[in-house]
Amino acid sequence: MNRNYFLFLLSLFSFQFAFAQTMKISGTVSDAESGEAIIYASVYVNGKPYGTTTNQYGYFSLILPNDTFQLTISNIGYSEKLVTVSPANFGTPLHIKISKQAATLNEVAVKRKRSSLEEIHKSNQMGTIKLPMKDLKNIPLIAGESDIIKIAQLLPGVQAGGEGQARMFVRGGDADQNLIILDEAVVYNISHLLGFFSVFNSDAIKDITLLKGPFPANYGGRLSSVLDIRMNEGNMNKFNIAGGVGLLSSRLTVQAPLWKNKASFMISGRRTYVDRLFKAVDITLPYYFYDLNAKLNVKLGAKDHLYYSSYLGDDVLKVSESVDEGPFKFGFVLGNYTNTLRWNHTYKNNLFSNISLINTNFSYNINGEFNSNAIYISSKVNDYGVKADFTLDHSYRTKFKFGAQAIQHVFRPNIISTKGEISDFLKSAKPPTLLALEYALYGHADYKLSEKWEVAPGIRISGSTVTGKNYMLLEPRLGVKYELTKNDIFKGGYSRMGQYMHLVSSSSVAMPTDLWYPVTAKMKPQVSDQLAVGYSRMFPKIATSITVESYYKWMQNLVEYKEGANLVLNNNFENELLQGKGTAYGAEFLLKRDEGRLTGWIGYTLSWTNRQFDGLNEGKLFPAKYDRRHNLSIVANYKITKRVSLSAVWVYMSGARFTPQVGAYPMLNSSLTGIELMPVYTSRNAVSMSPNHRLDVNLTIKCKNKHRWKGEWQIGAYNVYNSITPYQIYFKADDTGKKYMQRGIFGFIPSVAYNFEF
Repeated sequence: MNRNYFLFLLSLFSFQFAFAQTMKISGTVSDAESGEAIIYASVYVNGKPYGTTTNQYGYFSLILPNDTFQLTISNIGYSEKLVTVSPANFGTPLHIKISKQAATLNEVAVKRKRSSLEEIHKSNQMGTIKLPMKDLKNIPLIAGESDIIKIAQLLPGVQAGGEGQARMFVRGGDADQNLIILDEAVVYNISHLLGFFSVFNSDAIKDITLLKGPFPANYGGRLSSVLDIRMNEGNMNKFNIAGGVGLLSSRLTVQAPLWKNKASFMISGRRTYVDRLFKAVDITLPYYFYDLNAKLNVKLGAKDHLYYSSYLGDDVLKVSESVDEGPFKFGFVLGNYTNTLRWNHTYKNNLFSNISLINTNFSYNINGEFNSNAIYISSKVNDYGVKADFTLDHSYRTKFKFGAQAIQHVFRPNIISTKGEISDFLKSAKPPTLLALEYALYGHADYKLSEKWEVAPGIRISGSTVTGKNYMLLEPRLGVKYELTKNDIFKGGYSRMGQYMHLVSSSSVAMPTDLWYPVTAKMKPQVSDQLAVGYSRMFPKIATSITVESYYKWMQNLVEYKEGANLVLNNNFENELLQGKGTAYGAEFLLKRDEGRLTGWIGYTLSWTNRQFDGLNEGKLFPAKYDRRHNLSIVANYKITKRVSLSAVWVYMSGARFTPQVGAYPMLNSSLTGIELMPVYTSRNAVSMSPNHRLDVNLTIKCKNKHRWKGEWQIGAYNVYNSITPYQIYFKADDTGKKYMQRGIFGFIPSVAYNFEF
């Protein structure tokens, strides 16, 4: 055996031996008072380059040299906890509980290793923003309702469809390109009251994470963003009731242990009483909405955890009148329900799994009756899915995520039933049920090349089978991070995303007649490629970060409607659709502070969004309807005293685009009996509405605690200086001819609410 070969074997043996001299530590981090799992808590080794964060279920694992170390566990709003680990801990899961900090005006003075803001800064994932619920509930909104969708609209890269709307348009994408999940279940309809409120009751929500950059491989099915929402798990230690009474709705949440430290439940309900308020002043408005969230949380053992989550919410309108011609009735029921059964298991100290069974339902039912005539319209989407996710901590340098997903979609679009004279021109129709199987396999790795470089390659293989047509996409993902210093980080990323369903809508607002429709032989899957680069600077002493990101997106097979398309009561609406392409690019700036007397953020977006369809605008490129050049949001929450805080939001945005009429020309009418003036338009979406801005404020006053009772008043105002935001363009005739006028919806709206907990 020559000397070089011997040295090679010796080196290999030494490497294997060194690798073998490690210990695997795993466990969970939870709230000491409630037992709630803490998401993205920091778990780091003092004085060593080893560390991680807890996942969406509060689980963590570390591979460390075979020695004794001291772990530091921290999270924003909690006191640090030190835990000593040694080879004796190998094979025994750690269950670490941390306590909330005592109230203090200057929270920055409390020593803390890392905040959740720092964890986002340190991660290799771009375009990720974590929204802590404790801060969001003080942000002023319409009528005092805390709305997580409208809060997300205040972030860079996210736009609202219009004044007061719950729809989101992220980095140039359409409203249907956002994956919104509640405890793993997709929520198809996120709007109450035609989009003025979202369906998410903030009292039931524990954590919100928004991803809008290049996505890791475990997410798929949409092109533009992921809004991952997690519900509260229920208090493991004591009975707790919380709620609130506002101008539009009331809320009540109950949490309690079923078996202390073993099982708990949470039930949260919300209902608007607009119908009752108007009835009290002799005004008929027979509309209301409600939400119901529930969760069951059971610890089966040291390595097993079972969760069941459910959501139910409806918008209900019922009109019943007697007119001269006979009785008149009209109404609709629009809503979602979701069910998720999840099982968490630790197979080994470094292998974690989450297995989910998921059911989602979205439906609307519309009925109208007049005298002997009647029409009934319904549409439904049912999903039955299974999902398996695995996390493997191979070493302190390498972490793997892999898994699989399958969803059986059942589409029942535009079922129409008529009777009476209306049947002569509108026939009953029951289109065939469409079955679409969507599936995916994925693998993702986080690999630390050196102390400076980290890469995150991934691959997702997705596909869909519907009506005998098969589609399959290869979706590569890549994240790169370079750590110039501990506080200065450069990031880059690329991702390809595929989407196998479309939202068919005849309006820019959320309507009861909106429906989801799968890809077909004619309508291909939407595809996007996104490239992004960015820089992040952290100021740990003041818990503040600055992030600048730039992105470019190429989109294919986008869906748009033909000029004059008829989508209502049309079972052949596929013939009214076009597919084309688009681009979106821009730059985003975010200054964010999560701790201290003054918290909040400043977000700014500079963006361009374009579309191109062969059948529109003579096939030429045109700006998208929501191509808004500038978006600026300033969000601030200032603690005046321990009991009093003042919050404010100021937003500025460029106006939405529209296509103006610039003239008309005479033309014979269809009966050849006269002349009609035919309008002449500019190129599509050539003109923008006026820019708009507004100021919202909210004053929170906490009452003195009486025994276990905690109360607070929230007094605020939406649109303080009554700046009317353009919502609609219309013609108005005067002495000089016709002029374009802009109509707004909301002016100054005061609000008051009382929240309590005991």
